[in-house]
Amino acid sequence: MTLEPDGIVQILLRERLRVTALAATVTRDVHAADDIFQQVVLAALESRAQFHDTDHVLAWALRAARHRAVDLARSRRLHSLPDDVLDHLEARWSDSKDVAISDRSEALHRCLGKLTASAQELLRMRYAEGLTAVTVAKRLHRTPDAVYQNLSRIHRSLRECVEGELGGREPSTVREVPS
Repeated sequence: MTLEPDGIVQILLRERLRVTALAATVTRDVHAADDIFQQVVLAALESRAQFHDTDHVLAWALRAARHRAVDLARSRRLHSLPDDVLDHLEARWSDSKDVAISDRSEALHRCLGKLTASAQELLRMRYAEGLTAVTVAKRLHRTPDAVYQNLSRIHRSLRECVEGELGGREPSTVREVPS
């Protein structure tokens, strides 16, 4: 029995974090990883006749994302992770019984939404743009130490919030950290 296109898309959207994490690990570029995810979804729909269950779709998507990411890394002349490391990551992320990744990512997403605009901007500059803390400090007219302390507090607040979300108790609020 072949899976329907809607079912394939639902599976891949549910497992988006795993697929993009593998691609981002190889390419070191979250935007490229998102592009690769979109390519994988389209390719999966074109190849839908070969899928028989959720595990097969996920394993195929991880393998496709890995190959596309390695090709992109090579075209950019980036050093890729060794194949044995990629094999280990792919095997770990393809374990459909490991729902903690999805649960944690959803909790983290909710907690990130609770951050103040300035905390979100600080995280965006540091991680999405890949700027060093020193460069972020210069842009914000702060000392590097102040940026490091602020990031540390944000990380701690996010960790507490995620733990609260996953622990079933009232989640911690993510508070603004003075600079």
